[in-house]
Amino acid sequence: MSDVTESSPSDLLLGEVKAIFDREIGPLLESHLGGGHVVDIDANGVVQVEFTGACTSCSYRRNTIIGAIYPRLQNIEGVSGVASRGVAVTIRQQQRVKERFDDYKSRSDRSDG
Repeated sequence: MSDVTESSPSDLLLGEVKAIFDREIGPLLESHLGGGHVVDIDANGVVQVEFTGACTSCSYRRNTIIGAIYPRLQNIEGVSGVASRGVAVTIRQQQRVKERFDDYKSRSDRSDG
């Protein structure tokens, strides 16, 4: 038998998401005396996040998902949204924000030329 283990595509996706979360999102949350971590990614590509520290009772968790977490994960193939238990934010709301930012960026890029 071989000691080499193959990673499944879902394991690779989870690893990539966790790495970005730890590198880019974790420090933002920690700057507010909070924290969080990626729990899993469901079959629909929704990243399940658990908030810790001061973030567990913060009323801005919804905004954090929409404005800080999802924008950093949205371009990873296989990620369709972010969810956290007890935080009311739909995948459609996240996609609408992305569409608005993409539209804004597109208009901004045209005006720079």
